[in-house]
Amino acid sequence: MCINNNNYDRMKWLVLIFLPALAGFIGGLGHLYQWSNFDLYVSTVNLFTAFLGALMQISSKQYHNGGEGNGNSSTGN
Repeated sequence: MCINNNNYDRMKWLVLIFLPALAGFIGGLGHLYQWSNFDLYVSTVNLFTAFLGALMQISSKQYHNGGEGNGNSSTGN
């Protein structure tokens, strides 16, 4: 699996910035408003974040190893 650079950058922002912030936001609101089972939603977002991070690592490894797709570890044009 190889992801082009634009999609990789979007996914990286999603995994590193947005989803952890969303999990914290849901957790904070759940605690503040005493929602029932809000920890279930926080855990779901965190598991999805971990899943996407694993996919990104696979793509990154293939890119750096010069694998299939758009990525190539050589710097020459």
